[in-house]
Amino acid sequence: MKPSFWRGRALAAVVLGVVPLASLLVGVARAVPVFSRKYHTSCSTCHYAFPQLNAFGKAFQANGFRYPEGDADLRKDEPVSLGSESYKKVWPNAIWPSDVPGFAPLAVRAQGSIEAPFHQPDSVAKTNFVFPEHVQVFYAGTLGEKFSFFGEVEIEEADGSTDVGFPFRLQWNQIPGFNATAGSLHFDPSPGDFGLIPTEYNVSTLESRNGWTAGGEQPGLGVWGAGNGAGGKGGWKYNAGIVTSQGLSDAGRDKDYFARASYKFGGLGEIGGTQGQASTTSAFYQDNNATIGGYVYSGHVAGETFAEREELTTWAGTADLWYHRAILNAVVLGMTSKIEGAPERTSRAWYAQGQYVIYPWLIGLARFESTDEDTKDGVNAETTLIPAVAGMVRANIKMTLEYRRPVSDYSLRKTDVEHLLLRFDFAM
Repeated sequence: MKPSFWRGRALAAVVLGVVPLASLLVGVARAVPVFSRKYHTSCSTCHYAFPQLNAFGKAFQANGFRYPEGDADLRKDEPVSLGSESYKKVWPNAIWPSDVPGFAPLAVRAQGSIEAPFHQPDSVAKTNFVFPEHVQVFYAGTLGEKFSFFGEVEIEEADGSTDVGFPFRLQWNQIPGFNATAGSLHFDPSPGDFGLIPTEYNVSTLESRNGWTAGGEQPGLGVWGAGNGAGGKGGWKYNAGIVTSQGLSDAGRDKDYFARASYKFGGLGEIGGTQGQASTTSAFYQDNNATIGGYVYSGHVAGETFAEREELTTWAGTADLWYHRAILNAVVLGMTSKIEGAPERTSRAWYAQGQYVIYPWLIGLARFESTDEDTKDGVNAETTLIPAVAGMVRANIKMTLEYRRPVSDYSLRKTDVEHLLLRFDFAM
């Protein structure tokens, strides 16, 4: 971390000054080079360090994967027309015209890692190589003026097994303030897929007794929207929907509900525009602002038998502060679980995190997280410290190094919970 590791003094100040602050994002838009090709622009146009979005990337997302102003003039591909513009004049006696991308809207992201777990017996490997660890094939883009889509095929190595997923969603982008979505909905109160390091946030992985987590994706219908605040700066976001229940079995017959909202003070407008902090600086990682938000999820989670059906209520408070090169954020999440014939269980998880841009390509990070006794039996309380560094070797190639250290229970250090992990990550 030269020219002086203790430009890290600044980093240390950030870490020690972390307060309960965190961002609230509406929907998910992972790092997708599809859009770099469409507009012939760098990944850093939309990303702080992929997959984490910067202020412009959030505005691009809020506009249905379109530039806030002059999208048609800025895209470099020539879309394929699906019908003449004159069809609009004779509708409904003709199909409303649209278009599809003029190139294959595909992208690939792959990850591999080297892990060094500590305090392991001689029978356990001292170093683990996982290549590839995670592969994602994305397809994303716009369909005419009012529709957009985002999907992926995801393959992940986890605990000796291979998991495959294929979330997808179709969006009707009426206006930035009102949009509708059908497909896989994601409502993690943390930055979730926007995190810079491998270890997931504890608020995303906290499990209910029947296996529900806020980090999952569930099929359903949703509405969302965003708007700028006074003077074109900051603004509001909301997201709400109804989804199919999640749990240990597929016996869930109920539908679940979620809602979230946030307000951003200062910085670039939530749907972009020519005003705001980001319009006055060339640094893609700066957007002086503060954001606060809230989240609630309510539903029923299926168990192995109907009698184990779990009534679940989850809430979260979030806030986020960006100041020049520093980002301070945190989330507090509470979960209440009720199963007939069993005691009611309540748990809580929270984290606080600080990031600091040492150079535009080098970011220092530290996270402190704490989880109370989980609603899932047999899981103990845990407090963990995670210092890390992320380096952008190129705009689409990232390397991260993290050290995960439990601090609440020394016995946990005898497991692979304590480790040093180096991850390689690229997208194309």
